[in-house]
Amino acid sequence: LIELLELARKQDSSYLSKLEDLKTTHLTAINELLGGKNTSELIQKLETDISGIRDVLKAVSLSRSYSEPTMELIAGHGELWSARQLNAYFIANGLACRCLDAREVLIVTAGETGPVIDWKTSREKLENWIKADPTSLIVITGYIASTPDGVATTLKRNGSDYSASIFGALLDSSSITIWTDVDGVLSADPRRVPEAVVLDEMSYQEAVELAYFGAKVIHPHTMAPAL
Repeated sequence: LIELLELARKQDSSYLSKLEDLKTTHLTAINELLGGKNTSELIQKLETDISGIRDVLKAVSLSRSYSEPTMELIAGHGELWSARQLNAYFIANGLACRCLDAREVLIVTAGETGPVIDWKTSREKLENWIKADPTSLIVITGYIASTPDGVATTLKRNGSDYSASIFGALLDSSSITIWTDVDGVLSADPRRVPEAVVLDEMSYQEAVELAYFGAKVIHPHTMAPAL
């Protein structure tokens, strides 16, 4: 999605075909996940999003520039599409489930070290959203949020893990599980210490220190809401 913005900024018309390729990828995923059944609403939302993105990219191409809010608006669609598809898959398999676009409830402002969460407002909005239909299972988008003015934004780099801990805190969860591409937090950098091992458990403080000093599996921001 960010590549499409760059292509449009350079007035490289290949952004149009690449956008169509992206749509085809998601249409294929939708049909494979749901076996071609009950896909109309999901496909309609995807078509609407793609049309909106196409309009934004055309404006970027004409002006040869784009702002950070524009980038964040476009980049957030990946989270929306994957969350909607997972939600639809759960429903197709008989689970009562709802999908929450985090931009409806998660309010952030810009801070010196990254987004600052408006915990009070976000909690109130989330509680009201749940009260409207208290379904037990909710699929929530990661990474994306809104400003107090309602402008789409993101939680920046490592924002998906950060989202997990934010919503864990907002929902008063007993635990937060983050799935990643490694087995866990290692006792040392395995590139420097070949005998490094995965730690079975550690305190929050230890995890924060390891994150601060560069352990890639956990970002320092992610730990704060968990604490």
